[in-house]
Amino acid sequence: MHHMLGRLTTTLQLTRMSVAFGAVSDLWFTIVLAWSIQAVPGVDFGGAWWMEGGAGSLAIAILAGVLTALGLFGCGAALNDVLDARHDSMFSPERPIPAGRIRSSQAVVIAVIALMVAVAGGAVLGPWSAWLTVFTASLVLFYNAAARYVPAVGIVIIGIIHAVHMLIPFPEIPILLPVWWMLTHAMLVATGVHFLEAKRPRLTGRAMLGIGFGWLFWSAMLLLLLMDRGLDLWPTSQPVLGLLWPCAMMILFVLFARWKIVHASSTRAAAEKLRRYGAMWHSLYAVAWFVALGMIWPAICFGALAIVGLGIMTILREVLGLSGRPLRYR
Repeated sequence: MHHMLGRLTTTLQLTRMSVAFGAVSDLWFTIVLAWSIQAVPGVDFGGAWWMEGGAGSLAIAILAGVLTALGLFGCGAALNDVLDARHDSMFSPERPIPAGRIRSSQAVVIAVIALMVAVAGGAVLGPWSAWLTVFTASLVLFYNAAARYVPAVGIVIIGIIHAVHMLIPFPEIPILLPVWWMLTHAMLVATGVHFLEAKRPRLTGRAMLGIGFGWLFWSAMLLLLLMDRGLDLWPTSQPVLGLLWPCAMMILFVLFARWKIVHASSTRAAAEKLRRYGAMWHSLYAVAWFVALGMIWPAICFGALAIVGLGIMTILREVLGLSGRPLRYR
């Protein structure tokens, strides 16, 4: 029993499940939003059969979303550890591979299995969802294999991964502003983590300029996609003042993250906190968007989800030792 628990803990640490909550929240947000607006005229379901069903179909879609999100996240995290095994042996010897708790070949098998689970979940959501899952996995592979070594490219790719990931359940979603919002949030968090962890190569002024240009370019691409679909930036049926909710949530995140960073014991601990709370904030953004759209019950559900998610993240990090540090009596 102890041996099995040890293997489970190693797998969870390898796949970084303690911060995977944000990925799940993003897909759930798109699924609930799409299912709620399924009666909108002119919206193409694109093979998303679950949108035409009842609560049972929604439950299946939510389960498929969990598999897709956790599969993609786990695949990327395991692949990252495999490629960074030599680096981690010097700078992060507590990670599963350099610590000898799992071999690189076993980590590759876990990454492949996670990818298969993700594609299976995407296939349940629909044919276009399956293709977008594969495309997202390709972006994850590109980031780990090459893009992360060029910060101006890698940080932009992180934003694109989050944006495409949100589109997996329903590519034809008529409200793209939350997708752009998450692209921006992911890039801001990735930039902050890069600074705090003092990753190499360092972020120079030229790199920051490249990141800014990449953000502007892909923001323009999302705007062109919106125009091509003949949609408004924000539904005309909803008050524009509703956008103050996600704006307030972003300001709250900046203040909260700054407070956590200032009071962290080290820059490494600060980076871990920024990454963890940045992931948790995905569900809080969902609350803000649903309130802005006048959808109170989904907002309440995602608020409860944020509380549960924070509890699960804390348990995985502290009780199972997924913070990367040995457990201590507190």
